[in-house]
Amino acid sequence: MASSSIFNGCRRVVLIACGSFNPPTVMHMRMFECARDYLQQDLGVTVVEGIFSPAADNYAKPDLAKATHRLRMCELVAKDSGWLRADGWECSQKKWTRSLAVLQHHLPLLREKYGGSGDGDDLALVLLCGGDVVDSFPVITPNGEHLWNPRDVQSIAGDFGLIVFDRASSKPRETLEGMNLAHLIDNTVHFTSDVAFPNDVSSTNLRKAIRAGRSIKYCTPDPVCDYIKEQKLYL
Repeated sequence: MASSSIFNGCRRVVLIACGSFNPPTVMHMRMFECARDYLQQDLGVTVVEGIFSPAADNYAKPDLAKATHRLRMCELVAKDSGWLRADGWECSQKKWTRSLAVLQHHLPLLREKYGGSGDGDDLALVLLCGGDVVDSFPVITPNGEHLWNPRDVQSIAGDFGLIVFDRASSKPRETLEGMNLAHLIDNTVHFTSDVAFPNDVSSTNLRKAIRAGRSIKYCTPDPVCDYIKEQKLYL
């Protein structure tokens, strides 16, 4: 069993996933489940909580439902979990918030919430994301700017930690190696996949299905399907 020193000596971990969740899917739920299994069974750390953190309304993405809807759908997804929850801080901001700022906001609150031994720093906040997100780290936008601030990526991967969930056609290991971050792999950056239920369900495809009048049942929990129908989202 690997030492829990992979997360700076922390024996307890909170997982947080940032994104649009437009809408949340079973894949998002499985990301959390598989990451928790990996951390607890393979790395010997305890996962105390998992957080859905939907992005604010000005997050530049097509067909983005209002933050109030996306937060409510995440709440419905997490309702019966026992360890997952949705948090509205990020989506309540008036402007798009970088993931590093989200992590920096939550970590002191979580350490206060859960306490700790000694100086109270025995709890780590780790970013959970798909391999496609890691592949976006080095992307340069049309205006010549970095999509992700390179210093943010270094801090997220090195100071907080990353659990990367396998996604079709993504090559996150190669991406990190190309960014000179290979030394963090198997230290503060770890990879996991869904052995029990491999799937590539995407929010984009769910929205397309809804517009086409197709069923999305079993792609997301029934309460989310009902909410989308009631609120007439994505039509």
